Amino acid sequence: MRADWFPRPVSVTATRITVVRWAGLILALLVVSGCKTERAADQPTVLGTPPATAYLGVEYYYNFGAYGGEGILDYSLTNAPAWLALEDTSNKARQGIIMRGVPGLTGGARGEDDLGRIQDINLITTDGQNAGVQPFDIEVKYNPLSLDAETFIEGESPDIPETPREHCSPPDLDTPGEHSFTINEYNQDGTVSGTRTLTAATRPVAVKVLLEKPSVTRVSVAFNLTSEYDPSRCDPDVNAPHQRCDHSDANRGEAIVGQDIVALGSGSGVLLEEPAYLSYQQDEDGVYTSGLVTFEPGVTECYIRLEVIDDQFPEPSEAGLLTLTEVRNGLAGLGENNGGAKTSLVVDDNEPRVTLETVNGGLRDAINVGGSVEYVARLTGERDGEFRAKLGETEDSTARLGSEFTTSAPGNQLVFAADEDEVRFTVTVPQAGYANGDLPDRVILLGLDETYQAGREGYARPSDAAPLRISINELTAPLAVGDVNGFVATDIDIGHSGRLFVAGFDAQDNNRVKVRIYNQKGTLLQDVAVSDAGDQLAAPAPVIDAALRKVSEDTGTVDRFEFVVAYSTDAPVAGTTALGGQDALISLYHFDPDSNGGEYVAAWTHRSGTTEDDVARWAGINRESGFIVLAGETRGEWAGQTASGGVDSFLQRIDSVNNGNELAPLVAWTRQVGSAADDAVAGGSAAAITPLVFGSAEGAVNGEPVLGGVDAYFYSAASASGNLSVYQRGTEGNEVVNDGLFASANLWLLGNSAGAYSVTTNEDEERSLDRVPTSSGAGFLLGYSTAGQINRAVTLNDPDDASEEALAAITPFFSDLVVAGSTLGDFTGDAMTTGVAQGIVARVSPVPEPDPEAEPESLPFRNEWRYQLDAADSAVRALANYRDDEIVAFVRRGGTFEVLIFSPEGVLLTPVN
Repeated sequence: MRADWFPRPVSVTATRITVVRWAGLILALLVVSGCKTERAADQPTVLGTPPATAYLGVEYYYNFGAYGGEGILDYSLTNAPAWLALEDTSNKARQGIIMRGVPGLTGGARGEDDLGRIQDINLITTDGQNAGVQPFDIEVKYNPLSLDAETFIEGESPDIPETPREHCSPPDLDTPGEHSFTINEYNQDGTVSGTRTLTAATRPVAVKVLLEKPSVTRVSVAFNLTSEYDPSRCDPDVNAPHQRCDHSDANRGEAIVGQDIVALGSGSGVLLEEPAYLSYQQDEDGVYTSGLVTFEPGVTECYIRLEVIDDQFPEPSEAGLLTLTEVRNGLAGLGENNGGAKTSLVVDDNEPRVTLETVNGGLRDAINVGGSVEYVARLTGERDGEFRAKLGETEDSTARLGSEFTTSAPGNQLVFAADEDEVRFTVTVPQAGYANGDLPDRVILLGLDETYQAGREGYARPSDAAPLRISINELTAPLAVGDVNGFVATDIDIGHSGRLFVAGFDAQDNNRVKVRIYNQKGTLLQDVAVSDAGDQLAAPAPVIDAALRKVSEDTGTVDRFEFVVAYSTDAPVAGTTALGGQDALISLYHFDPDSNGGEYVAAWTHRSGTTEDDVARWAGINRESGFIVLAGETRGEWAGQTASGGVDSFLQRIDSVNNGNELAPLVAWTRQVGSAADDAVAGGSAAAITPLVFGSAEGAVNGEPVLGGVDAYFYSAASASGNLSVYQRGTEGNEVVNDGLFASANLWLLGNSAGAYSVTTNEDEERSLDRVPTSSGAGFLLGYSTAGQINRAVTLNDPDDASEEALAAITPFFSDLVVAGSTLGDFTGDAMTTGVAQGIVARVSPVPEPDPEAEPESLPFRNEWRYQLDAADSAVRALANYRDDEIVAFVRRGGTFEVLIFSPEGVLLTPVN
């Protein structure tokens, strides 16, 4: 099909063939052949199939071909619509015929009466003796109009992209317009204090109006600019006129026609050239909100120029609606089936933005009850003159401004002078009157009071960043959880509602294994006796993991809170059978809200081991399926496994199965891997369906090449059999692994070595781990993919490389990692040293070190810090993460065990005396 811009002459005079003369022949041909009859070479045959679709007002054109016959061929149409005919031409010059017409215009200008499907149209060709026929159908449709709009930005004039269509002359979008409008002004409480008329510059924008096919006549279509904004839609308990009606929740995101966007500004008529194809009309309020756009014949793309008002009100993205309402001239449809054509118009604000941050640029912090912390408000974006921002808590904040916390800003309003882009303010949590009956700490989500700012000039809008999150810490002094002569704490974790789980053994009670559970205020909620009172244990070292799981129950999903505790002993334990040497004891507990008002109760206990010593080093709960993973060291040989000599690693999965109305443990599988030397297990991971274990070894683990004195190794398993991929990694030095975790798609191994580590990438994009010897022992953090590829290496050494650092604990924290241990010197560069071990904590970003030559604004944010305890004979033994809000450190200080709290910014919230 070819659609020309202008109509060609169409003759309704068919070639001289009488329909009656050929009726019998046609009928015979159709019956015999259906759609087409096979003929001998000398019979006339029509070639080609015409388009099956035609459009109102658009030329329909097709050039048939034919062959055969004994002479010049003549052509005719039968059952054709009135608008379609054959071109009146002599057939002596060529073998073929042109068929053309314009639905709705030719054949009587029937307009929309030509819509619909016409079936069994026949084109017949004859040489006077024989005839050929080509049947076909045509469906006549509307020539649809549609709209295409980009997102607009206040104060910016967009470009109109180039188009292959035949289009109208694009409107000028560079010249600003002008518009005057009246606004309400508000008192502090939002009531209307009066009105004011403003005159603001506007920025022209364009919406494309598309006509599917080029019409042979002029097409004019009316448009209307509207929105769903309604000033009578008020917030609850508010009556119009009021700020919370003009800018209510129901109106949020709705553009105000005449204030945010207009078809033609009130003062733009003398400033902007009006395109010849475009005209505007005023509504009953005198605002230009509608108009008419006209397509000349052959044009398929035109433009409706609108104007976005460049005001000074902080606003969210707002939407209006542009609708094509009526075809005033020509033949076209509003959409595919003439059911309507409209598009949303989205306007983004351009007012300056305010970001609330910590002094170091972070978005999270913690503050003690009774404490004050300084923060920074940063203003970005172009502006003229002074701007303001009113602080306020967001809807999800559990702490309220004015009751749980206050700010130093007068009236909670920050004022940015014309030359000032940074304002500092403090947040204070008063001690007097502060109360929190809930278990979790309250959280301040500090942003801008958008409800107050709405409709007020000269206020900044919030940035796209999350609000500043400040956790209110209620534990403001170290929490003593044991001592070497009483309850000896060995491990910690954080569970639901901020509960602190402390595992250990009671030296005054036959070394009985216990788990003590505290709330965030430091109150002991439960003292769980894991082993029996009559068990005579020899200083076990329990490890613990707490988890929240989603489990199916009845017809829905509920939260299940659990913890698993594991330790090793060669002594008899009530309810279990000794297997030989030291065995691993694993106990699972779950939270029962109906027991004593809510407490943890035992689910099952399992004793696992070989005939030799088996030492539990780590235990975890898979958060999806709930299976237990146990990692440890063995001198024996597990069933179905092969011992390598010395101490091997083992990895075991234990499932919880139904046994009547109770749960029972079932060992799914155990894997054993080692070298000829003694291998050490540092930890494991139950995060994936294939658990993994990691540690360090002096020999060849599972036959892997030895790289240095002590190498790191790790492997994962999913069954009791099959080949294992064991990765032995390191350098020519000693890489002693003490802890690790799986996070950010990497296995992070934490340990110690007298070396500085880095990752080198060669020209083939292959990475390798490099080590340079250091003068003193340092910590390392190595990030590997599960396929054994090194991705990141961090060295944690004192600045002078003069003292020994020993790292022992790691936890993930808000996309970063926090590590801890001890130092014999000055780890931070400005610490008060004691000459003996002092605990250290450091926050490390997994983001690679930035290019030192890069522009400052392009550098990634890295909230890294170091902290050294001002306490002699201390070491951090374990870490836990509370909601990504607070870092919980388990510390040995002398002969006592304490829990300390750090803020995300590295501030010790529980000062050590």
